[in-house]
Amino acid sequence: MNKLLVLTLFYAALFIFPSTSFGQAPSLGTASSFALFTANGAFFNAGASMIIGDIGTNEGAFNGFPIPGTVVGNIRLPNTAEAAQAALDVVAAYNSLTPVACGPSIIADLASQTLTPGVSCQTLTTATSLNGTLTLSGAGIYIIKLNSALTTATNSSILLTNGATAANVYFQVNGAVTLGTNSSLKGTIIATGAIDFGTQASLEGRALSTAGAITLSNNSVYPPALSPDLTPVIELPQANFATAPNNERDFVVNVFELGGSPTSSGNVAMTLSAPIGYTISFTNTISSITVSGGSTVSVDNTKWTATSSDGDRFH
Repeated sequence: MNKLLVLTLFYAALFIFPSTSFGQAPSLGTASSFALFTANGAFFNAGASMIIGDIGTNEGAFNGFPIPGTVVGNIRLPNTAEAAQAALDVVAAYNSLTPVACGPSIIADLASQTLTPGVSCQTLTTATSLNGTLTLSGAGIYIIKLNSALTTATNSSILLTNGATAANVYFQVNGAVTLGTNSSLKGTIIATGAIDFGTQASLEGRALSTAGAITLSNNSVYPPALSPDLTPVIELPQANFATAPNNERDFVVNVFELGGSPTSSGNVAMTLSAPIGYTISFTNTISSITVSGGSTVSVDNTKWTATSSDGDRFH
């Protein structure tokens, strides 16, 4: 009685931003292509994490990818030119945010606050938490500067309203970052300490550290511009399976273009997950797909791979 099936479709992209000033995004340099990176620290994953974007470390042990995790992007390891340059760029990005003038002050618990575009700063040095929902309202760049470590609670989240987008949100964290179980954060995190993802925590953006380990546990991290209409959730009620032979059902997923633009030129990944004890199967013999209102698109099934943990992941 498979109650819930979640399909997430991602499309890899890079983002380049202007130099930092009040209300402007920091330049990430080559780090803009990374979903997860630490300039100095170990990188560890446990479970079927799905990461869209480059990952790596410039100094420290690395394990957990490509198995059991899945990455749609490059893995950059110590003693490579790419990792060395990304390390320099992450430190430069963090330092560029330090002199940026502060606007509104924020309190230690980010929950139940509503921030508008600009630079918001924590004035105290006590630990910062998110024990609920932080609302960001309005189109523009958000720079959130924290003087201490950040911890998000279980099921905490960030709500984007009135034109706010994850691509325009930046957290400068002077310390470690801990994302709680099932929490959902949006934006680019640039921290000076370890970044620890609790089980099933997700990030629409990037997590970058100047000096700290990155730890994952069945997480998803994906680029900020990809989520608006490419993350459908399919509800499969238990009643639909009760009378079906062997408790099996076919289902149809409708996927739409992002903002009217085709997504055929980059890497595309679909994640199909089912509760523990159930499996997902798919036909890998189709040769074409008919697009409503358009033409027939050929499909090359040799480009698809599947891995399985609690569910099935195809990319």
